[in-house]
Amino acid sequence: MSGLHTTIERSFRRPARSARAAVDMRERHGGRRMSAGITIAAAVLVVGHLVHLLATAGAYPAGRDPWAGWIALAVILAGGVVSRLFSPRMPAWVYLALFTALAVPVGLDLVATQGLLDLGIAPTAAAASAVVLMPVTTLRGRRVPVAVAGVIGAAIAIAALVQLPAAGSLVVVGVAVAVSAVLPVVVAALAIVGFRRLVGRELDLSLVQSTVQTPRSAVGMRASEELARLDFDAESLLEDVGSGRLPIPLPTDAALRAAALAAKLRVRLIEGRSDTWLKHAVTESAYLSRRVTIDDAEGDAGVLAPAQRDGLLLALWLIAGERRPRRAAGARVVVRVRSEPFDDDERGPLAIEIEVSGVARRHLDPAIWDALGSLGSHEVVSASDSIRIELVCPVDPNAPAAASAPRSARTRGR
Repeated sequence: MSGLHTTIERSFRRPARSARAAVDMRERHGGRRMSAGITIAAAVLVVGHLVHLLATAGAYPAGRDPWAGWIALAVILAGGVVSRLFSPRMPAWVYLALFTALAVPVGLDLVATQGLLDLGIAPTAAAASAVVLMPVTTLRGRRVPVAVAGVIGAAIAIAALVQLPAAGSLVVVGVAVAVSAVLPVVVAALAIVGFRRLVGRELDLSLVQSTVQTPRSAVGMRASEELARLDFDAESLLEDVGSGRLPIPLPTDAALRAAALAAKLRVRLIEGRSDTWLKHAVTESAYLSRRVTIDDAEGDAGVLAPAQRDGLLLALWLIAGERRPRRAAGARVVVRVRSEPFDDDERGPLAIEIEVSGVARRHLDPAIWDALGSLGSHEVVSASDSIRIELVCPVDPNAPAAASAPRSARTRGR
């Protein structure tokens, strides 16, 4: 297929400006609130385990120290707070030191409580040591904290099960303490995963929606960053020539550098002539770039009005960007844009064909049809595992900000 613009990338790399914006919004808004909420929940659970110790401290026999594990845990927590004051993000060495140091309160508490489950005494500092890993899931990832909490929980459970002959049904208390050590960390990790997925998707959609207001032939963020770098290199070269640091004629290495810059500029300008907002929106989206292919060799999508652009982008997002059942995970979208000239060779309405494969119509969000209605009339051809949507979009090339077209739709099956 000639003129096919493929926007699927094997390893997506978000442009630097949008990447900084995404990280900033995630950390300055919901990210901090999520971290604060998890920290407060962890503090409440730690206090709960401390209250449990206070309630059972009188039952400890002579020679058993119930406070050694808690003192060690307090020292570790103090060190973690101090490190956070000096470094907002936990350094790698502090991260490793934390996991290593937690073995001390866990070991002291298990030794102090071993064989006392029949008296109703269960580990508390060990369980609290696992709970303090909840805030760590918001700083350095979730897998290692969950694994460490699982190891601590398994140690508590094993220590309880070996006391089954003497403790009898009270073993349930020990197992419950083990569960209370692991479950909060798992829940925190799942909450972080869901939060990051939600925020990431919403930020991705917000960032790519900025393209709907761009001029017809404007470059995208990634291309503009490359042009900025080329412009800086060219200015540096010209400044060296103007200041006399480079003689005229240019030395061989400087001449080769100038030729390479000129070649890159020509290639970028030639490639960008037919790149429209639609190409940039898809290319710069972490979700659309993997599943959507744009075939718009003439750059006809640039004449769509902002309201029409927004409707088309939202429809593509709902088709290719939404999570679906595993059987529909391979959904692929091809968008073909063609201009239909009138008899007098003037530009007529745009013909846009959206071919969706790997997903049945029943799995599509009904809001897709409302979004497509803002472009013009559309017709849907459905099959068992594919859909073809044919749109006719009235456009005014002299007024790119024209109002959206009236909504109408026809559907037929095959």
